[in-house]
Amino acid sequence: MPLNKANHIIESLQEKDKNITFENLKCWSKEENNYNIYIFSIQLANRSKLLQVHAELRDYIAIYFQSQFLEKNVERWNIYQFFFIKDKIDEVTKQLVEQDKFSTRKIIHDGFDRELSDEEIISLIDVELFNFTVSKRSLDSDSVDNFLKSKGHDEVILILDKKLTAEELIKTLNHE
Repeated sequence: MPLNKANHIIESLQEKDKNITFENLKCWSKEENNYNIYIFSIQLANRSKLLQVHAELRDYIAIYFQSQFLEKNVERWNIYQFFFIKDKIDEVTKQLVEQDKFSTRKIIHDGFDRELSDEEIISLIDVELFNFTVSKRSLDSDSVDNFLKSKGHDEVILILDKKLTAEELIKTLNHE
């Protein structure tokens, strides 16, 4: 099923609290068998705008959409926020936003030289959530011991060789 624009959701949210508005906020939905996945997207200029908007938008979605609009648990836990940022965002800021698991999953795409069209946004969301590819990784056949030795972690090998219980391991590590 395709990703569909869900303007009616933005309109319904705006009716809940007319004082809160987010410029460039869009909502998309994707129908699954008997539930919908909801994706909110917003385009922002830079890091400071991202930091200003991310928590406020997250809370807005949690209060007015997730808790009041949705009835199915599967829908409540399948909400995404996509941030499309013109400037390049540093890794620390990306981690701060993307690792915030309250209410929604947050995903940042950055480094755009212009505002994105709806088709471009749909394409990026689609690749990220629905049409991704998983490549086969080659695993080293080398043993963990050889890997640890090559990295100079002989003390870790000694601890592992002792075959300690979890409690003993924690106690040992606390004393190291």
